[in-house]
Amino acid sequence: MTIAQRLAGRIAIVTGAGAGIGRAIAVRLSQEGAFVACCDIDAAAAAETAAMLPVAGIGIACDVANEASVAAAVEAVADRAGGIDLLVNNAGIAGPQEPALTTPLDGWQRTLAVNLTGTFLMSRACLPSLIERRGAIVNVASALALVGWTDECAYGPSKAGVVQLTKGMAMDYAGRIRVNCVCPGAVRTPMLESTLPADADVEATFAEYGKIHPLHQRLAWPEEIADVVLFLGSDDASLITGVALLADAGFTAG
Repeated sequence: MTIAQRLAGRIAIVTGAGAGIGRAIAVRLSQEGAFVACCDIDAAAAAETAAMLPVAGIGIACDVANEASVAAAVEAVADRAGGIDLLVNNAGIAGPQEPALTTPLDGWQRTLAVNLTGTFLMSRACLPSLIERRGAIVNVASALALVGWTDECAYGPSKAGVVQLTKGMAMDYAGRIRVNCVCPGAVRTPMLESTLPADADVEATFAEYGKIHPLHQRLAWPEEIADVVLFLGSDDASLITGVALLADAGFTAG
């Protein structure tokens, strides 16, 4: 094992690994020596990410909001790799871009089902192996879990729930596993682009949107969030649990 391979010999699951932040996380963990199971509701996208990994991994179709799908995916990883050392709950959707008055119930429910319930279901399914192997969970929440934002009636609350689930699990399983979450600011991903109007000038809109971040005046790149996830999931963060680590380039500071 080289100094750079902080996860050599470990088995990781990354949800929402088919694109964006999830894909960047899967690649980064693999670069550090982990066997990575790339889970995504889009089986082809999961397989595509798995094919990009420098260390052999697998792609698995998984709907994190479906209990049976989660159980099957986790069982497949355990059967193939022998256990789970690191779970990264990254899968998420933007949900309705609406205020409360016009947010449809089905949009609200689907956002919580994927972002919050999905995090719970994956964590619950992986906990026995994680506890046995003294592993770690890293959840991907959002800076919008901590501050209000217009037209985010469903997304913000769903991510606030992820922060509180993180803290609760960290206390429940202290001494056996570590549980943390990262709270990114705005990151340049397909999900963020999907929230723009169809006729929007993407580059101009993203350039303007990036100004909410005082540090660099730009959107974050998925790879920057992946580095934070790697830190929290590695032994470098051995003293850290129950933390919602902001990676928002100063967005919430002001």
